[in-house]
Amino acid sequence: MTDLIFQQANGDIAEVEAFLASFGLTMDKVPADGGWTASQCLAHLADAEISLSLRIRMMLTSDDYNFSNWDEDAFAVLKRDRDPKTSVSVFKSLRTSNVELLEGLSSEMLARTGKRANGEPISIIDYFSMMSRHVRSHLAQAVKAAQG
Repeated sequence: MTDLIFQQANGDIAEVEAFLASFGLTMDKVPADGGWTASQCLAHLADAEISLSLRIRMMLTSDDYNFSNWDEDAFAVLKRDRDPKTSVSVFKSLRTSNVELLEGLSSEMLARTGKRANGEPISIIDYFSMMSRHVRSHLAQAVKAAQG
């Protein structure tokens, strides 16, 4: 099971890079619904991977780590025209590092938990899997934004 999760995580990198290659010219197109641009979606993926990186390391090194909450919409408007290539590079580097770290851990370590902002416990492996689904969700949002 964990091998499939790590394969998907590596697939996330390929999907994000393919998106950038396909839609590089329409990254800052504001969607009709006023939502995030594709560039903002990619910046969010980089920000979320920063958060994931910290959280899994805290879960590995402390008991009952409580996730700190962050406002994704506030982060998205910090700088609306963040360079999508930089965002993808940050995402790729951190995702690669996270997979490398987790691949060598025992099932016991991957089962360590932290507490989400809503108080629910989540294991490292379940959180990592959830964040892979998160990538695909925001890529779909980015495609919609880039297509107008």
